[in-house]
Amino acid sequence: MLKFRSIAFAGIAALALAFHPGVASSQTQVATVGADGYTRAMWRGTDGSINLWKLDPVLNFVGSHVYGPYAGWSPVALTMLGNNTYLLWRYTDGTANIWVLDTNLNFIISHTFGPVGGWVPEGLGNDPFGNIRLVWKTPANQIAAWVINAALNVIGSSPVYGPYFGWNF
Repeated sequence: MLKFRSIAFAGIAALALAFHPGVASSQTQVATVGADGYTRAMWRGTDGSINLWKLDPVLNFVGSHVYGPYAGWSPVALTMLGNNTYLLWRYTDGTANIWVLDTNLNFIISHTFGPVGGWVPEGLGNDPFGNIRLVWKTPANQIAAWVINAALNVIGSSPVYGPYFGWNF
């Protein structure tokens, strides 16, 4: 019976993520798996708050934390390095703020980047070298990425790419 409940919860969670129930929604770049096999997912509230979930390797709900809303700030994306979650917030002037959260989604530290004239933070990723990639975008669909180490120091950047006719980022 326990196995059925786990499968049923996973199915319900998958449907919830697909159909955006209630006042929260899940969108791209909002779920990631840590080195521990646990999934972290971000639900965005219509008021600008977020509800971060932790799911075990078979997608059983383990815990959650609610953060926000914070005036002028919008949650954008999350990624993981090891078992720490990195969360990107964007301010109305295009400033980026990256939070580091521990394995149980507790806030550890944050760092602010920008604003960078004409650019807004658009996404987060990671690389095989233990770094974060902060993706920036212009209204003209140009993109560039900053390479940021686990301590939230900028250690490099990409060239500017785009725009490419007929393609949006």
